Amino acid sequence: MKRIFSGIQPTGILHLGNYLGAIKQWVDLQHKVDESIFCVVDLHAITVDRDPKLPENILNVAAWYLACGVDLEQSQIFVQSMRSEHTELAWILNCFATMGELGRMTQYKEKSEGKRDMVSVGLFDYPILMAADILLYGATDVPVGDDQKQHVELARDLAIRFNNKYGNVFTVPEPIIREDVQRVKGLDNPEKKMAKSAGSEYNYIALSDEPDVVRKKISRAVTDSGSEIVARDDKPAMTNLLNIFSGISGRDIKSLEADFVGKGYGDFKNALAEEIILFLEPKQAKYKEIIADKDKLRKILTDGAKSVQPVAQKTLVEVKKKIGLGI
Repeated sequence: MKRIFSGIQPTGILHLGNYLGAIKQWVDLQHKVDESIFCVVDLHAITVDRDPKLPENILNVAAWYLACGVDLEQSQIFVQSMRSEHTELAWILNCFATMGELGRMTQYKEKSEGKRDMVSVGLFDYPILMAADILLYGATDVPVGDDQKQHVELARDLAIRFNNKYGNVFTVPEPIIREDVQRVKGLDNPEKKMAKSAGSEYNYIALSDEPDVVRKKISRAVTDSGSEIVARDDKPAMTNLLNIFSGISGRDIKSLEADFVGKGYGDFKNALAEEIILFLEPKQAKYKEIIADKDKLRKILTDGAKSVQPVAQKTLVEVKKKIGLGI
């Protein structure tokens, strides 16, 4: 049985990087596997700053899942904190992981740089909670960006370690990483990923951006020296913009390069902006329709949490029994 699991934190604004790096994969995969589970990972969101708008953001993220094509006939969506099994399994997995493993996590190093003694224990322990998310549902495949691959590898290591000691309890998951859009970069800095937490709004295209905002942001996107519109290692900015163009249009990069032979950056940026606007328009309309009925959205999330309960509880009961917890 093929089951995929993935999730996004309800922090900040969802952007094209979230869509191309995660949600697009979900939508494509949900009809190719037996079961799909997509979570709004609010417990992960509190590892840094506690946002007073968190409840509102949870609903917004769930609405974008649906607006972008997550199909409730094929998939379940729910909020992480609505299932206490996540935190209970995370504690147990803590006892099978080492400080050294967590200290080597690249994302932890990046987020704690220069302030390691001041970051939360939750940030350090983030990968264990992610492992619990994945292992709790017996996920066979986990669609992630390349920046999360290391975390999935830890989940694999923990599953194998536990299984070697207690028998085949956990499914060992495999990461799924799209080679064509691994990590969408910032419009203002093609050396770093597009991020909700970026200091400038000109770093990203939000899924909610209006047409004039899209045009303005794309017009200000950094470019490389020279004038060729090609994807190459020495042209990281243009490579990133072509990746985005390809991701939302479905066209391969070579054909896009051919379209703009002899044309300038201005022509390319105008075409890219209009393509993004055309791409976002139906999703924005669907989002507005979904978010207008918050009670219905809350019921979808509550029903989702109830639907995944049997699998989550079965896994946790078996884990506790194996290690001798309870009576």
